[in-house]
Amino acid sequence: MKIMENDNKPSSIKIQKGRILIYRAYDVAEEIDLWTLARLLPGDKKDSRVSLSGTPRQALSMRASPVRIPIGTQELTIRNRVEVANVTATFWDYGVVSLIFEIPIAEGTPVGDLIPVSAAINSDIVGTDDIDRAARDLLDKTSKKVAASFKAPSHWPFAEDYLIFFIEQLNVPEGASYLRTSGFLPELLLGEEVGKLSDQVRASLAEHFFQYGKNDLAAIDWNSAVVVEPTGQRDVIDVVEFALSHLLEFRYFDDLLDKRLIELYDAIEARRGTIWKSRYAQILRDANRKFIEFSEFIERVDNSLKVVGDFYVAVVYRAALRRFRIQDWQASITRKMGVLARVSEILQGEINVHRAHVLEIIIIFLIAFEIVSAILKGVFSP
Repeated sequence: MKIMENDNKPSSIKIQKGRILIYRAYDVAEEIDLWTLARLLPGDKKDSRVSLSGTPRQALSMRASPVRIPIGTQELTIRNRVEVANVTATFWDYGVVSLIFEIPIAEGTPVGDLIPVSAAINSDIVGTDDIDRAARDLLDKTSKKVAASFKAPSHWPFAEDYLIFFIEQLNVPEGASYLRTSGFLPELLLGEEVGKLSDQVRASLAEHFFQYGKNDLAAIDWNSAVVVEPTGQRDVIDVVEFALSHLLEFRYFDDLLDKRLIELYDAIEARRGTIWKSRYAQILRDANRKFIEFSEFIERVDNSLKVVGDFYVAVVYRAALRRFRIQDWQASITRKMGVLARVSEILQGEINVHRAHVLEIIIIFLIAFEIVSAILKGVFSP
């Protein structure tokens, strides 16, 4: 089928091979020991470390490769239709587990038919609850099997979701280039009706469309992506998943910092006006411990993946970080850690003042004791 230049209908370009990838990422622990995890897996799943392909497009250095394992199939109801998804779980050493539901796209499916699917998965209508429930059940079952590898397990109730249309083959040569210029890629990303979006929204989304060659494409948005990769390599979708896990962790620690600061303020308020100011010492120790924990977390996440070049995969990775507003979340955490540090300084000042007062009282008592002793000696001496 030859597509004419003026044919910009979504039905004019069809998918020959592709998959829908639905992500649910969870914080399950402070840290996951990947070596212990590997020992807990069955023999046929031990060599399951995720690695980038090593092609010239690789410009990233991964500190600790995550472990990815298949965990079976799952029926999902999407737009009142039951789909069978292959499910895999990726374990990251900084305490994240991301579940991936892979649904094959039927050969010959027009790209336009995926727009209502995008709308259904990325909305709160019936169907997404089914995905969330299935993901939570699978997470609980899988976590129990490898719980020994979790350090300081957490039970944060929230998850980070994402959707990727991973297309390996289209029905026309250089279909990725056509898809980029066809005008309906923004609707696919946002799940909106064709022709509904403004030129301003389209221009904003187009800033995050990337191509290495004429036959591949990575269109990254905050809640979904379209990736065309004729080779089938997963480098691009893997680094997007990596960025998604970072977003989850920053959201988790931002929420945790909020709770810890509230607890700290309440503890200080409860002791305000009391005589024994030394009770601030325990609060100070807790505040300092939390500051060290958060600092260690930031360092561990920042060092998990290093950008060492400007090739395609690295460009896509940085685009995902920008689209997920990772820098904003990191700035929020840094600001709150600064507040925590200042509160610690204030508490330390309170403790120092209290100690100085105690020392002054002791000195005054000793001087008074010496004076009274001298007077008594003078009175009772013969």
